[in-house]
Amino acid sequence: MELRPLSQGNWLQRAYARWAGPRYARLGPEAREQAELIDRFLYSRSGMGFWLGLLGAVAGTTAGLHLDARMALPVALLFALMLWVALPLGLLAAWLMPSRFSGGLIRRKLPGIAMLALAGGLTGFAVSHWQRHGRIDLPQLADDLWRAATLLVPTVLAAAAAMMFLTWGVARVRLQISERRIELERLARERDQAARYAAEAQLKLLQAQIQPHFIFNTLAALQHWVDTGDARAGGLLRTLSAFLRSSTELLARAEVSLGTEAETARQYLHIMQARLGERLRFDVHIPADCADVLLPPGLLLTLVENAIEHGVSPALTGGTVKVTARRETGAVLLRVQDDGAGLASDWTEGTGLANCRERLRHHGQGLGRLELRRCTPGVEAVLTLPGDPT
Repeated sequence: MELRPLSQGNWLQRAYARWAGPRYARLGPEAREQAELIDRFLYSRSGMGFWLGLLGAVAGTTAGLHLDARMALPVALLFALMLWVALPLGLLAAWLMPSRFSGGLIRRKLPGIAMLALAGGLTGFAVSHWQRHGRIDLPQLADDLWRAATLLVPTVLAAAAAMMFLTWGVARVRLQISERRIELERLARERDQAARYAAEAQLKLLQAQIQPHFIFNTLAALQHWVDTGDARAGGLLRTLSAFLRSSTELLARAEVSLGTEAETARQYLHIMQARLGERLRFDVHIPADCADVLLPPGLLLTLVENAIEHGVSPALTGGTVKVTARRETGAVLLRVQDDGAGLASDWTEGTGLANCRERLRHHGQGLGRLELRRCTPGVEAVLTLPGDPT
Protein backbone atom coordinates (compact mmCIF):
# COMPACT_ATOMS: atom_id res chain seq x y z
CA MET A 1 0.00 0.00 0.00
CA GLU A 2 1.40 3.41 -0.98
CA LEU A 3 1.65 5.84 1.96
CA ARG A 4 0.86 9.47 1.30
CA PRO A 5 3.25 12.21 2.52
CA LEU A 6 2.82 13.37 6.13
CA SER A 7 2.35 16.95 4.92
CA GLN A 8 -0.96 15.82 3.39
CA GLY A 9 -2.19 13.91 6.47
CA ASN A 10 -4.05 14.86 9.64
CA TRP A 11 -3.05 17.69 12.00
CA LEU A 12 -0.60 15.50 13.96
CA GLN A 13 1.09 14.26 10.78
CA ARG A 14 1.29 17.79 9.37
CA ALA A 15 2.76 19.12 12.64
CA TYR A 16 5.37 16.38 12.65
CA ALA A 17 6.19 17.04 8.99
CA ARG A 18 6.81 20.73 9.78
CA TRP A 19 9.10 19.76 12.67
CA ALA A 20 10.95 17.06 10.74
CA GLY A 21 11.35 19.04 7.49
CA PRO A 22 14.48 21.02 8.53
CA ARG A 23 16.03 17.83 9.93
CA TYR A 24 15.37 15.92 6.72
CA ALA A 25 17.16 18.70 4.84
CA ARG A 26 20.40 17.93 6.71
CA LEU A 27 20.38 14.30 5.60
CA GLY A 28 21.72 12.90 2.35
CA PRO A 29 19.25 11.94 -0.40
CA GLU A 30 19.24 8.22 0.44
CA ALA A 31 19.01 8.74 4.23
CA ARG A 32 16.28 11.36 3.75
CA GLU A 33 14.23 8.97 1.62
CA GLN A 34 14.56 6.17 4.20
CA ALA A 35 13.72 8.51 7.11
CA GLU A 36 10.61 9.76 5.33
CA LEU A 37 9.50 6.20 4.56
CA ILE A 38 9.95 5.19 8.21
CA ASP A 39 8.03 8.22 9.47
CA ARG A 40 5.25 7.78 6.94
CA PHE A 41 4.84 4.20 8.16
CA LEU A 42 4.97 5.07 11.86
CA TYR A 43 2.40 7.86 11.48
CA SER A 44 -0.01 5.79 9.41
CA ARG A 45 -2.67 3.29 10.45
CA SER A 46 -0.28 0.49 9.53
CA GLY A 47 2.15 1.81 12.17
CA MET A 48 -0.36 1.52 15.04
CA GLY A 49 0.83 -2.03 15.71
CA PHE A 50 4.36 -0.77 16.29
CA TRP A 51 3.24 1.88 18.79
CA LEU A 52 1.04 -0.61 20.68
CA GLY A 53 3.91 -3.10 20.79
CA LEU A 54 6.32 -0.44 22.06
CA LEU A 55 3.87 0.68 24.74
CA GLY A 56 3.36 -2.91 25.87
CA ALA A 57 7.14 -3.53 25.97
CA VAL A 58 7.79 -0.41 28.09
CA ALA A 59 4.88 -1.19 30.43
CA GLY A 60 5.88 -4.83 30.84
CA THR A 61 9.55 -4.04 31.48
CA THR A 62 8.64 -1.31 33.98
CA ALA A 63 6.27 -3.59 35.88
CA GLY A 64 8.84 -6.41 35.95
CA LEU A 65 11.63 -4.19 37.31
CA HIS A 66 9.34 -2.58 39.85
CA LEU A 67 7.67 -5.74 41.17
CA ASP A 68 10.40 -8.36 40.82
CA ALA A 69 13.58 -6.32 41.24
CA ARG A 70 12.03 -3.99 43.81
CA MET A 71 13.15 -1.01 41.75
CA ALA A 72 11.46 2.35 42.27
CA LEU A 73 8.74 2.95 39.74
CA PRO A 74 10.35 6.12 38.19
CA VAL A 75 13.70 4.36 37.93
CA ALA A 76 12.10 1.25 36.43
CA LEU A 77 10.30 3.43 33.87
CA LEU A 78 13.57 5.22 33.07
CA PHE A 79 15.38 1.94 32.47
CA ALA A 80 12.50 0.63 30.35
CA LEU A 81 12.53 3.79 28.21
CA MET A 82 16.29 3.53 27.77
CA LEU A 83 15.97 -0.08 26.72
CA TRP A 84 13.00 0.19 24.34
CA VAL A 85 13.26 3.81 23.09
CA ALA A 86 16.72 5.31 23.52
CA LEU A 87 18.63 2.31 22.18
CA PRO A 88 16.44 1.81 19.05
CA LEU A 89 16.57 5.54 18.34
CA GLY A 90 20.36 5.48 18.66
CA LEU A 91 20.60 2.50 16.29
CA LEU A 92 18.23 4.19 13.84
CA ALA A 93 20.34 7.37 13.92
CA ALA A 94 23.47 5.28 13.29
CA TRP A 95 21.76 3.66 10.31
CA LEU A 96 20.54 6.94 8.78
CA MET A 97 23.65 9.03 9.58
CA PRO A 98 26.54 6.54 9.81
CA SER A 99 29.22 9.15 9.11
CA ARG A 100 28.46 10.79 12.47
CA PHE A 101 29.33 7.62 14.38
CA SER A 102 32.99 7.18 13.56
CA GLY A 103 35.47 5.32 15.74
CA GLY A 104 37.08 8.57 16.84
CA LEU A 105 33.73 9.98 17.95
CA ILE A 106 32.99 6.82 19.94
CA ARG A 107 36.34 7.07 21.74
CA ARG A 108 35.76 10.74 22.59
CA LYS A 109 32.19 10.24 23.76
CA LEU A 110 32.67 6.98 25.64
CA PRO A 111 34.01 8.56 28.89
CA GLY A 112 31.12 11.01 29.02
CA ILE A 113 28.59 8.26 28.32
CA ALA A 114 30.17 6.10 31.02
CA MET A 115 29.98 8.94 33.55
CA LEU A 116 26.33 9.57 32.69
CA ALA A 117 25.57 5.87 32.98
CA LEU A 118 27.28 5.71 36.39
CA ALA A 119 25.39 8.80 37.51
CA GLY A 120 22.13 7.23 36.37
CA GLY A 121 22.96 3.97 38.14
CA LEU A 122 23.87 5.78 41.35
CA THR A 123 20.71 7.85 41.17
CA GLY A 124 18.63 4.73 40.69
CA PHE A 125 20.43 3.09 43.63
CA ALA A 126 19.74 6.15 45.81
CA VAL A 127 16.07 6.23 44.86
CA SER A 128 15.72 2.55 45.64
CA HIS A 129 17.41 3.18 49.05
CA TRP A 130 14.99 6.01 49.80
CA GLN A 131 12.02 3.83 48.80
CA ARG A 132 13.10 1.01 51.14
CA HIS A 133 13.98 3.20 54.15
CA GLY A 134 11.64 6.15 53.65
CA ARG A 135 14.59 8.54 53.95
CA ILE A 136 18.19 9.02 52.85
CA ASP A 137 20.54 7.55 55.44
CA LEU A 138 23.92 8.69 54.11
CA PRO A 139 26.10 6.30 56.16
CA GLN A 140 23.84 3.38 55.29
CA LEU A 141 23.68 4.50 51.62
CA ALA A 142 27.47 4.77 51.43
CA ASP A 143 27.85 1.33 53.00
CA ASP A 144 25.34 -0.19 50.56
CA LEU A 145 27.05 1.50 47.62
CA TRP A 146 30.45 0.23 48.72
CA ARG A 147 29.18 -3.33 48.93
CA ALA A 148 27.31 -3.06 45.61
CA ALA A 149 30.05 -1.21 43.73
CA THR A 150 31.83 -4.38 42.65
CA LEU A 151 28.69 -5.39 40.72
CA LEU A 152 27.11 -2.00 39.92
CA VAL A 153 30.08 -0.21 38.37
CA PRO A 154 31.22 -2.98 35.98
CA THR A 155 27.65 -3.71 34.96
CA VAL A 156 26.84 -0.07 34.21
CA LEU A 157 30.12 0.51 32.37
CA ALA A 158 29.73 -2.70 30.36
CA ALA A 159 26.17 -1.78 29.42
CA ALA A 160 27.22 1.73 28.32
CA ALA A 161 30.15 0.39 26.32
CA ALA A 162 27.95 -2.29 24.73
CA MET A 163 25.39 0.31 23.65
CA MET A 164 28.06 2.57 22.17
CA PHE A 165 29.87 -0.19 20.30
CA LEU A 166 26.60 -1.66 19.08
CA THR A 167 25.71 1.75 17.66
CA TRP A 168 29.19 2.06 16.12
CA GLY A 169 28.84 -1.43 14.61
CA VAL A 170 25.51 -0.57 13.00
CA ALA A 171 27.06 2.63 11.59
CA ARG A 172 30.02 0.70 10.17
CA VAL A 173 27.76 -1.88 8.51
CA ARG A 174 25.66 0.91 7.02
CA LEU A 175 28.78 2.69 5.69
CA GLN A 176 30.03 -0.51 4.08
CA ILE A 177 26.64 -1.12 2.44
CA SER A 178 26.59 2.47 1.12
CA GLU A 179 30.16 2.24 -0.17
CA ARG A 180 29.38 -1.07 -1.87
CA ARG A 181 26.24 0.37 -3.46
CA ILE A 182 28.17 3.40 -4.71
CA GLU A 183 30.87 1.13 -6.13
CA LEU A 184 28.28 -1.05 -7.89
CA GLU A 185 26.59 2.04 -9.34
CA ARG A 186 29.97 3.31 -10.57
CA LEU A 187 30.74 -0.04 -12.19
CA ALA A 188 27.26 -0.11 -13.76
CA ARG A 189 27.76 3.38 -15.20
CA GLU A 190 31.15 2.42 -16.60
CA ARG A 191 29.70 -0.78 -18.06
CA ASP A 192 26.80 1.08 -19.65
CA GLN A 193 29.16 3.71 -21.03
CA ALA A 194 31.46 1.06 -22.46
CA ALA A 195 28.46 -0.74 -24.01
CA ARG A 196 27.23 2.54 -25.51
CA TYR A 197 30.66 3.32 -26.98
CA ALA A 198 30.88 -0.21 -28.38
CA ALA A 199 27.41 0.06 -29.94
CA GLU A 200 28.25 3.44 -31.46
CA ALA A 201 31.52 2.09 -32.83
CA GLN A 202 29.71 -0.95 -34.26
CA LEU A 203 27.10 1.23 -35.94
CA LYS A 204 29.80 3.43 -37.47
CA LEU A 205 31.53 0.31 -38.75
CA LEU A 206 28.28 -1.01 -40.24
CA GLN A 207 27.65 2.31 -41.99
CA ALA A 208 31.22 2.38 -43.24
CA GLN A 209 30.65 -1.05 -44.80
CA ILE A 210 27.66 0.21 -46.81
CA GLN A 211 29.15 3.16 -48.67
CA PRO A 212 31.99 1.33 -50.46
CA HIS A 213 29.60 -1.49 -51.35
CA PHE A 214 27.55 0.85 -53.56
CA ILE A 215 30.37 3.02 -54.82
CA PHE A 216 32.76 0.29 -55.98
CA ASN A 217 30.13 -1.57 -58.02
CA THR A 218 29.12 1.62 -59.80
CA LEU A 219 32.72 2.73 -60.40
CA ALA A 220 33.49 -0.64 -61.96
CA ALA A 221 30.65 -0.18 -64.45
CA LEU A 222 31.72 3.40 -65.20
CA GLN A 223 35.31 2.36 -65.75
CA HIS A 224 34.18 -0.29 -68.21
CA TRP A 225 32.15 2.23 -70.20
CA VAL A 226 34.98 4.74 -70.27
CA ASP A 227 37.40 2.04 -71.45
CA THR A 228 35.04 0.96 -74.23
CA GLY A 229 34.08 4.52 -75.22
CA ASP A 230 30.42 3.98 -74.36
CA ALA A 231 28.38 7.19 -74.79
CA ARG A 232 26.47 6.40 -71.64
CA ALA A 233 29.57 7.11 -69.51
CA GLY A 234 28.93 10.89 -69.37
CA GLY A 235 25.36 10.56 -68.13
CA LEU A 236 26.34 7.89 -65.67
CA LEU A 237 29.16 10.08 -64.32
CA ARG A 238 26.77 13.00 -63.72
CA THR A 239 24.24 10.75 -61.99
CA LEU A 240 27.02 9.14 -59.97
CA SER A 241 28.29 12.56 -58.84
CA ALA A 242 24.82 13.52 -57.61
CA PHE A 243 24.45 10.15 -55.93
CA LEU A 244 27.83 10.44 -54.18
CA ARG A 245 27.00 13.91 -52.84
CA SER A 246 23.69 12.80 -51.39
CA SER A 247 24.78 9.36 -50.18
CA THR A 248 27.95 10.65 -48.51
CA GLU A 249 25.93 13.11 -46.46
CA LEU A 250 23.17 10.55 -45.85
CA LEU A 251 25.43 7.76 -44.59
CA ALA A 252 27.20 10.12 -42.18
CA ARG A 253 23.99 10.62 -40.15
CA ALA A 254 22.66 8.46 -37.35
CA GLU A 255 19.22 8.34 -39.01
CA VAL A 256 17.47 9.89 -42.00
CA SER A 257 13.92 10.40 -43.20
CA LEU A 258 12.38 7.91 -45.58
CA GLY A 259 11.81 10.69 -48.13
CA THR A 260 15.54 11.55 -48.19
CA GLU A 261 16.55 7.90 -48.42
CA ALA A 262 14.04 7.30 -51.23
CA GLU A 263 15.51 10.16 -53.28
CA THR A 264 19.00 8.65 -52.96
CA ALA A 265 17.55 5.25 -53.94
CA ARG A 266 16.09 6.83 -57.10
CA GLN A 267 19.54 8.11 -58.03
CA TYR A 268 20.98 4.66 -57.50
CA LEU A 269 18.25 3.09 -59.66
CA HIS A 270 18.96 5.62 -62.42
CA ILE A 271 22.64 4.57 -62.27
CA MET A 272 21.76 0.90 -62.49
CA GLN A 273 19.26 1.58 -65.29
CA ALA A 274 22.06 3.24 -67.23
CA ARG A 275 24.02 -0.01 -66.86
CA LEU A 276 21.20 -2.48 -67.51
CA GLY A 277 19.16 -0.45 -69.98
CA GLU A 278 15.69 -1.80 -70.71
CA ARG A 279 16.31 -4.84 -68.53
CA LEU A 280 15.66 -2.69 -65.43
CA ARG A 281 12.42 -0.86 -64.80
CA PHE A 282 11.59 0.78 -61.47
CA ASP A 283 8.94 2.74 -59.64
CA VAL A 284 9.49 4.55 -56.32
CA HIS A 285 6.38 5.89 -54.62
CA ILE A 286 6.58 7.24 -51.06
CA PRO A 287 3.35 8.99 -49.86
CA ALA A 288 3.72 12.31 -48.09
CA ASP A 289 2.46 10.90 -44.78
CA CYS A 290 5.31 8.34 -44.78
CA ALA A 291 8.16 10.58 -45.93
CA ASP A 292 9.03 11.85 -42.44
CA VAL A 293 9.48 8.46 -40.73
CA LEU A 294 13.09 7.89 -39.63
CA LEU A 295 15.29 4.89 -40.42
CA PRO A 296 18.99 4.01 -40.33
CA PRO A 297 20.75 5.45 -43.41
CA GLY A 298 21.41 3.06 -46.29
CA LEU A 299 18.74 0.53 -45.32
CA LEU A 300 16.52 1.15 -48.35
CA LEU A 301 19.56 1.34 -50.61
CA THR A 302 20.67 -2.10 -49.44
CA LEU A 303 17.25 -3.62 -50.14
CA VAL A 304 17.10 -2.02 -53.61
CA GLU A 305 20.60 -3.23 -54.43
CA ASN A 306 19.70 -6.78 -53.32
CA ALA A 307 16.59 -6.71 -55.52
CA ILE A 308 18.72 -5.81 -58.55
CA GLU A 309 21.66 -8.07 -57.77
CA HIS A 310 19.70 -11.22 -56.85
CA GLY A 311 16.46 -10.62 -58.71
CA VAL A 312 16.75 -8.46 -61.83
CA SER A 313 20.34 -9.13 -62.95
CA PRO A 314 20.10 -12.96 -63.05
CA ALA A 315 16.78 -12.90 -64.94
CA LEU A 316 17.10 -13.22 -68.73
CA THR A 317 14.50 -10.54 -69.39
CA GLY A 318 15.41 -8.38 -66.38
CA GLY A 319 12.62 -7.14 -64.17
CA THR A 320 10.91 -4.34 -62.31
CA VAL A 321 11.78 -2.97 -58.87
CA LYS A 322 8.91 -1.34 -56.98
CA VAL A 323 9.38 0.68 -53.80
CA THR A 324 6.17 1.57 -51.95
CA ALA A 325 5.21 2.63 -48.44
CA ARG A 326 2.00 2.95 -46.45
CA ARG A 327 0.93 3.91 -42.97
CA GLU A 328 -0.46 1.48 -40.44
CA THR A 329 -1.31 2.03 -36.80
CA GLY A 330 1.89 3.15 -35.12
CA ALA A 331 4.13 2.00 -37.99
CA VAL A 332 5.12 2.46 -41.63
CA LEU A 333 5.42 -0.54 -43.94
CA LEU A 334 8.08 -0.14 -46.63
CA ARG A 335 8.09 -2.69 -49.45
CA VAL A 336 10.83 -3.37 -52.00
CA GLN A 337 9.55 -5.88 -54.55
CA ASP A 338 11.06 -7.34 -57.71
CA ASP A 339 9.66 -9.79 -60.27
CA GLY A 340 13.03 -11.23 -61.17
CA ALA A 341 14.68 -14.62 -60.71
CA GLY A 342 13.67 -15.06 -57.07
CA LEU A 343 15.61 -16.81 -54.35
CA ALA A 344 17.64 -19.88 -55.15
CA SER A 345 16.83 -23.07 -53.26
CA ASP A 346 20.17 -22.91 -51.42
CA TRP A 347 19.98 -19.17 -50.77
CA THR A 348 21.31 -17.92 -47.42
CA GLU A 349 21.18 -14.44 -45.97
CA GLY A 350 24.30 -12.43 -46.76
CA THR A 351 26.20 -9.58 -45.14
CA GLY A 352 23.92 -6.84 -46.45
CA LEU A 353 20.71 -8.17 -44.88
CA ALA A 354 22.51 -9.17 -41.65
CA ASN A 355 23.84 -5.61 -41.55
CA CYS A 356 20.30 -4.26 -41.96
CA ARG A 357 18.92 -6.42 -39.14
CA GLU A 358 21.73 -5.42 -36.80
CA ARG A 359 21.22 -1.72 -37.46
CA LEU A 360 17.46 -2.09 -36.98
CA ARG A 361 18.19 -3.60 -33.56
CA HIS A 362 19.81 -0.30 -32.52
CA HIS A 363 17.09 1.90 -34.02
CA GLY A 364 13.73 2.93 -32.56
CA GLN A 365 14.13 0.82 -29.40
CA GLY A 366 14.60 -2.27 -31.55
CA LEU A 367 10.96 -2.23 -32.77
CA GLY A 368 11.80 -2.36 -36.50
CA ARG A 369 11.48 -5.64 -38.42
CA LEU A 370 12.71 -6.92 -41.77
CA GLU A 371 11.02 -9.84 -43.53
CA LEU A 372 11.85 -11.49 -46.84
CA ARG A 373 8.95 -13.13 -48.69
CA ARG A 374 8.98 -15.29 -51.81
CA CYS A 375 6.60 -14.08 -54.53
CA THR A 376 5.46 -15.47 -57.87
CA PRO A 377 7.61 -14.26 -59.47
CA GLY A 378 10.39 -12.58 -57.49
CA VAL A 379 10.91 -11.56 -53.90
CA GLU A 380 9.43 -8.94 -51.60
CA ALA A 381 11.34 -7.34 -48.70
CA VAL A 382 9.02 -5.80 -46.09
CA LEU A 383 10.53 -3.32 -43.67
CA THR A 384 8.36 -2.33 -40.67
CA LEU A 385 9.43 0.98 -39.14
CA PRO A 386 8.04 2.38 -35.88
CA GLY A 387 6.37 5.74 -36.44
CA ASP A 388 3.14 7.30 -35.18
CA PRO A 389 0.95 9.09 -37.65
CA THR A 390 1.58 12.82 -37.86
